[in-house]
Amino acid sequence: MYLHIGKNTIINKNDIIALFNLDYIKNTKEYKAMKAKLEEEGNLERLTDEKQKSFIITSNKLKTKGYLTNIGTVTIGKRIN
Repeated sequence: MYLHIGKNTIINKNDIIALFNLDYIKNTKEYKAMKAKLEEEGNLERLTDEKQKSFIITSNKLKTKGYLTNIGTVTIGKRIN
């Protein structure tokens, strides 16, 4: 099953390995390191020009990717189920 996460982006819900609320993690060193690594590799997509609410990490056989979206974690969680 596929999941819309904003700005015409659809991902396979089975590829999701983490879903974070940015209000809770945006100031942590772990988030900053993970975000920097994904940016360096060219695997971070910003799906909004508005306030970013969620950080989604996906992984499949090819690569690990990160997404920053303005859709909240609760809404994404409902879409998964």
